[in-house]
Formats: sequence, C-alpha cells, structure tokens
Amino acid sequence: MESDIYEMMGTRAEGPPGAQPFDKRAWAERKRQERQEAFARADAAALRANSDPAALESYLRVAAALPHHSATNILLIADRMPGATRVGTADHWRRLGAAVKRGEKAIHIIEPTKEYVRDDGSIGVLYDVRKVFDVSQTTARARLPRKADPHAALASLVSHPPARIEPSDDLGGPSAEYDHAAGVIRVQRGLDEPQLLRALTTEAAHAAMARGGEGYDRDARAAQADLAANIVARRLGLGEPAALAPPAPPGADAREVRAALDEIGRAARHLSDRMAPPERGRER
Repeated sequence: MESDIYEMMGTRAEGPPGAQPFDKRAWAERKRQERQEAFARADAAALRANSDPAALESYLRVAAALPHHSATNILLIADRMPGATRVGTADHWRRLGAAVKRGEKAIHIIEPTKEYVRDDGSIGVLYDVRKVFDVSQTTARARLPRKADPHAALASLVSHPPARIEPSDDLGGPSAEYDHAAGVIRVQRGLDEPQLLRALTTEAAHAAMARGGEGYDRDARAAQADLAANIVARRLGLGEPAALAPPAPPGADAREVRAALDEIGRAARHLSDRMAPPERGRER
C-alpha cells in the first residue's frame, strides 16, 4: 500500500491549516476605512488647532521638528504624540539598528501612493495609511535639539533674503515691514541683533508666502507670517516669538485650516533652509 504522501503529491497547496483565502474586497474596504478615519482625525485636529491655543502649540512644536511632513501628517502626529521629534516606520528604525519597543502603538499618517486620471481629465491622487513611530517609542537614541548661531542665521538671511532689504531711518512704528508692491522689506535702523532677527524673520515670511502672487494682502496674512516665524525660531533654536494667533479666520473649515498650515509650513521651510542649511546626516 502506497503512502498517503504520494497522494498529496501534485495537489495544489491551499496554505496552512485554518488559513483563510485572501479577500481582496475586504482588504480594500479595510484600507478605505483606515483612510477615512485618518482624514477625519486630521480634520478634527485642524479645527482644534484653529481654536485651541494648546493644540496650536503642539502643532507648532511638531512642525518645527518635522519640516518635511505635510500639515495633515503633522496634525495626525501632534494629536497622537505632541512631543514627537523624529518619526519613521518600523523598517526605518530597523535599518538604523533600532527596534520599536514592545507595546508601542503606531501613529497613522497619510501618504500619496500614485496619481490617476479622473473621468473629467483632471489628475487625482491615491492615498494610503502608513504606520510610523516616534524615536521615543524605539530603542534609538534621541538627538539634542538643534541650535543655530543667531548672528550667523541673521547674516545668512540678510545675504539671501526672499525680497530686497532696505534700511530705513523712520518706518513710523514697526521694526520692519514687507512692501509687496515694491518687492522690498524695509527695516528700521538702530535695532539690536535680537530685535532685527525677530523683525526680519516675520517680514521675510510674508515675502516667502507672497512669491508669485499679485494681490498679496499683508494684513490678512499677519497671523500666518507670525506662525511661520514661530516655527523657524523653534526649528533653529533661536527662541520663540510671542505672537501666536489662529492660522485661519474664525469659522474656517478643516480643509481651509489645513491649507493655511501647509502654506505656513512651506514659508517656514523656505526661510529656515536659507538661514541655516539642513545638517548632513539628519534623517527626515
């Protein structure tokens, strides 16, 4: 009598005992729900950042530490881990020789996967949820906060400004002011370096946000410029400007708040890269 093993030969493997066949439809539905939940959490966090100073403070702190992330993902990270300073997937930390600590829960962020063409010919973007962990959730060593030299940062901004800088003997009140029509930042003479650094950073943020636009309204963007300067100061360890106002007008919806935060983030990144180039060897 031949062994039953011979009867098994040539039969199709069906996976380990008890394994369920892959259900593509269920998988797609689970992914869709993950995306919806992540976007809903980001929307709720955006509205809180626009109305709650404590939530905005958490957002600014994380935005300063993670300059290459979108506003949506900074909102998600700050909501889950307000003290986050470096994030990465489990594979990212593994490549660095570290491991995620047992019991730590992932932070869900949203990343684009690919573009597609809609029926009307416009371009759409597909998103997926990615699970990341802050360095504090791993065995990796935390880094000391970055601290740029204030004089060097000021000199670099003056040497590479986003708009021409002109000293003025009498601005009539403000320490500095961006004039969009003239494309110039006017700065009061006689300021000491800390005053000059604060004033120029804020007005340079105006200039960075106004790039390529025609009808820039400086007064309407005052809060956004202040917040961009706030992020720059935190990112470079230059102290923090006192101004802290909501990024969008009262009553703005979540999409409008996220758009304002994205613009603030771009201006802050533009300025901080001019004032102190990114250090080599620092992961994103």
